[in-house]
Amino acid sequence: MFFKWTPIALYRYSKLQRAAVLAGKPALIEKTPRHVRRVDRIRRLVPGAKFVMPVRDGRDSVASLTKRLGDAAASLDRWISDNSLVLAEQGCADVLIYRYEDLVEDPETIVRRICTFLELSFKPDLLNYYRKPQRWFTAHARPEHADLRNRQINQPIYDGRGRWKSELGEPQLKELTEGRGKLLMQAFGYI
Repeated sequence: MFFKWTPIALYRYSKLQRAAVLAGKPALIEKTPRHVRRVDRIRRLVPGAKFVMPVRDGRDSVASLTKRLGDAAASLDRWISDNSLVLAEQGCADVLIYRYEDLVEDPETIVRRICTFLELSFKPDLLNYYRKPQRWFTAHARPEHADLRNRQINQPIYDGRGRWKSELGEPQLKELTEGRGKLLMQAFGYI
């Protein structure tokens, strides 16, 4: 929504905000990974917004993106670009960065940390969200995309750690561990 012209972005945001209030929700949480490219704009349009930014081992991310996009070089570029933006936000009071691998390893600790940061109460049901399936995405123009997203949000936390060992090519691995991605991999504790 925050990639749209400002009046449209604000209209869509206010519509979601109203829906959250009507549903009795204590907060509106919007999850669009590409919004990492619009953090400053969101700060201007939504004063008091907070940002929860997950990071994931670049090797696994690039392997996953390559499988989905079919372009290893573009996948590597995207991981480096997106995670450079995340790293630039590190230390900001309105930003919480956590590692996907830590969420997989100890979901309760990470979810509690997120709730504390967002000033929300932790409830154990937050860890069992998938037991009450939701259909949040509707099939307008791309029904296959809506089906994929609905499946993703209704499954337990997926453990995709280590997939790079069988899926990542040597050029991408070297670029992440010795080349352009090395500083990011080090900054987030992956090498």
